[in-house]
Amino acid sequence: MNNNSKIFLAALAGAALGVIGGILVAPASGKETIEDLLDRADDLKDELEDIADKSKKQVNDFGDKVAQNISEAIKTASETIAKEKKA
Repeated sequence: MNNNSKIFLAALAGAALGVIGGILVAPASGKETIEDLLDRADDLKDELEDIADKSKKQVNDFGDKVAQNISEAIKTASETIAKEKKA
């Protein structure tokens, strides 16, 4: 996980804690507070799933690029060796 992801997750966690703290001190009934907390938890879960999906895609894309670069490097090296053997 890179630094930007860590910072984003820390900010998201801080925001979630702030929302929870605000809900807990807000003048609402216990039932309303629990419903609000559950709604916010669902929203946070959805956001975290989106972040995980995007991160997974980025890792897969990076892996594909690395595999392609390695394949191209092997091909170039093989061609160079074949040319050197003929010379």
